[in-house]
Amino acid sequence: MKRKVMALSMAAVMAASLTACGGASSTSTTAASGDSSTSTTAASGDTTTAAASGDQVNLKICWWGNQIRNDVTKKAVDLYMSQNPNVKIDIEFTDWSGYWDKLSAMAAGGNLPDIIQMDYSYLNQYQKSSQLADLTPYLEDGTIDHSKIPDSIIESGSIDGKCYALSLGSNAPVMVYDKAITDEAGVTIPEQPTIEELYEIGNTIYEKTEVKTYYDGGINMMQIVARGNGSHLFDEIAANTVDSLAKHFAYVEQFNTAEAAISPDLLAEKNPDLVETKPIIDSTTWNDFSFSNQFVSIVNAAGRDLAVCMYPQAEDATTQPMYLKPSQFFSIAETSQNKEEAAKFLNWFTNDVDCNKILLGERGVPVNTEVAEAIKGDLDANTQLVFDYVTSVGEIATPIDAPDPAGKGEIEALGKTKVEDLRYGDGTAEEIATSFLAEANKILTEAAQ
Repeated sequence: MKRKVMALSMAAVMAASLTACGGASSTSTTAASGDSSTSTTAASGDTTTAAASGDQVNLKICWWGNQIRNDVTKKAVDLYMSQNPNVKIDIEFTDWSGYWDKLSAMAAGGNLPDIIQMDYSYLNQYQKSSQLADLTPYLEDGTIDHSKIPDSIIESGSIDGKCYALSLGSNAPVMVYDKAITDEAGVTIPEQPTIEELYEIGNTIYEKTEVKTYYDGGINMMQIVARGNGSHLFDEIAANTVDSLAKHFAYVEQFNTAEAAISPDLLAEKNPDLVETKPIIDSTTWNDFSFSNQFVSIVNAAGRDLAVCMYPQAEDATTQPMYLKPSQFFSIAETSQNKEEAAKFLNWFTNDVDCNKILLGERGVPVNTEVAEAIKGDLDANTQLVFDYVTSVGEIATPIDAPDPAGKGEIEALGKTKVEDLRYGDGTAEEIATSFLAEANKILTEAAQ
């Protein structure tokens, strides 16, 4: 009953918070035309496009994000429409937690938007269900200019030799922390701490400052632990191997029982899945786990300087678990009636300097190398920190896992439920790991049929 009450309380908090930030519940609007301007490009040729003379072209774009992403993306869309007066673009956005349910419903109804913000972890699922258009023809004929984009970026959105998604930037897992608090406690955070070090550091910080520690019990940490074991999470689930999962849930249990860790009730109230309510925002915790492209939004929400280090790895890790992730793809729906015009927008969004001077790497370090260099001088200190962090991760990163299989979303949701069970004492780490594996394996098996 206590958990149910807390869940209802959490829902109320989320509703209030999301209404205030304007990026939570699904919002649909038509971007207003901005002032006309001359667009410059980093890649060869002019990316400013125009629809066929006299013909109105309607596009719809959807993405997930916080208010900062929504604001800068809308401003970029306004610029595109001012340069292409025959193109009208409707925008729709929501927060991460509701995005994939909404997209799934759209896909089932056959009414996906023309341009979809896609995530690496869902790419396989949408490609296998024939929901995404093949971008290869547009790359080959130059509609999407990739001359200044590394081949690895194109490959990251490709399946079986065909490209279904264009990465918008490079990204990496990150632990965010409040350096003022760590300095007050007299501790130094290593560039890549071990999980064991994080536990001890958390105890010291709590002893000196009474600020709690947050440990990521979700699927991102599951994958980091598996990668550190020289394996991949979904390979282990498919093979009914419990090794990495047992280690992961044991870590969750260890932090959960520590006085220095944030309590389950408070964690549910704060909701670390939303930038605006993360417990680091109001210093309930001194740390947070995220991806590098979220850092600026977290800093802005906190209203103070923060620092970063790499995700912690297990003390006995045999393989470097850090990786670079293609940061939020754009895909074109197979059902789109305006695929070529959608491809032109993707080309502009990726290669245009003026567009990216608006976006300023909010979705990750731009994939066009000349664009990244061109906007560097416009970056604030926090965004520059992100660029430097991604560079440092790139120096030691091992290859990213293959795109997640169908069923990943259900498994991620299952993981959250199992971690909550563990945190509330509804089973031991060993029991939770075993039950999670059995249920996750069943989801994978059924999704593959």
